[in-house]
Amino acid sequence: MKRLATLAATGLVASLALSACSSSKSSGGSSANNTAAGGDSSKPVTISLLAPSYGSSDKDDTKLYWQQIINDFQAKNPNIKVDLQMATWDNLATKLTTAIQNNDAPDLFEGGGYADVAAQGLLYKASDIVSADTLKNLIPHVAELGQTKGADGQTAQYGIPFTTSTRAFFYNTDLFKQAGITDAPKTWADVAADAAKIKALGKTGFGLPLGSEEAQAETYLWTLGNGGGYKDASGKWAINSPQNVQTFQWLTDNLVKPGLTESDPATKKRTDLWKDFAAGNIGMINGSPALIPILKQGTIGDNWKSVAIPGNTGPLASPLGVADFIEAFNTKKDHKAAVSKFLDFALQKQYQEQFDNEYYLLPATQDAAAELSTQTPALKPFIDALPSAAWYPSSDPQWDPTSQKIKDIVGKAVSSDPKGVLDQIQAVANGS
Repeated sequence: MKRLATLAATGLVASLALSACSSSKSSGGSSANNTAAGGDSSKPVTISLLAPSYGSSDKDDTKLYWQQIINDFQAKNPNIKVDLQMATWDNLATKLTTAIQNNDAPDLFEGGGYADVAAQGLLYKASDIVSADTLKNLIPHVAELGQTKGADGQTAQYGIPFTTSTRAFFYNTDLFKQAGITDAPKTWADVAADAAKIKALGKTGFGLPLGSEEAQAETYLWTLGNGGGYKDASGKWAINSPQNVQTFQWLTDNLVKPGLTESDPATKKRTDLWKDFAAGNIGMINGSPALIPILKQGTIGDNWKSVAIPGNTGPLASPLGVADFIEAFNTKKDHKAAVSKFLDFALQKQYQEQFDNEYYLLPATQDAAAELSTQTPALKPFIDALPSAAWYPSSDPQWDPTSQKIKDIVGKAVSSDPKGVLDQIQAVANGS
């Protein structure tokens, strides 16, 4: 999913002539086709869904979101039960890996990458599991991010995008005013200088989450800011490139060692630092639109702004874009018809809008994007950033193990030899 995907603005607001999920289509196509391809949908069946929690509160509101869809679906399809399994982002990948190893993969998984399991022949192609109307309703360039080579060596769409987001740089305007900072930072040098002034106020200058929750995102943002990234222009893995090593050395020397971040960034989770920022304890942090609801719950009030992410020599022209996917496992062939019905139902406009309004994320479907772009102004800057976003290399089968290795050890790169740490991650990317 790396390539600097051009997400055309027109694609975000385009309207469909046909409804993606009319009442006659929301059950996943004709019953005759589904019966032939994956069992008799009139017989009782239980399918499983493994999904992460996007919420930041003690209440597991993502579970409530999925449960509402399941309840609505089961009311119309009483012979199909859906077993919902929730996970945190910390243990989501482990849960899935363990399930696959135990020959008990969920029928549906919603989360990050998909290419490694597609390469093993474990997934249905999107065109085999959702209706044509649902596929047409996906934002085209986001749908392309779900393409990879399957076990047959042919490129096809296996990942079905569920939600998207981009990243921005958030800062506390009240702390900036107290510190005498008049302009938002544009370069790394600006960030370091501003962080030192905020530290003088007794606050943390910059929040640097390099712990297990989402270190792959923070890493990508900083390496992009120095002309680096996860792959080079030729498509080869370049995690231990000189630019990336220099990036972590700069973080070590200019933010971590001077005490301008929280202590030991390797142990810090994104959500915890977002909450600290919302409580007014951190001056600056990278964030997604999902940070906005947390800010509303915090004491920071309206004393914040978001701008383009500072890079080494200037703001990033291509900030990180993230797409989370649904993938359908083909290990239980007799569940296919039921899975198809549920997917078409769950990707309806009303549920996409509900999810994105709750978490301030961006939809993956055209009809929901068209409405949200005008109804939710706070999302507009993030939607505007999508056309130039840089995406994870999710279409590479090595991305999932590489991403996990980044989460496991990249935090050590700001407390030890950065090249040695990045070399270890590069080895995983290379399949070693």
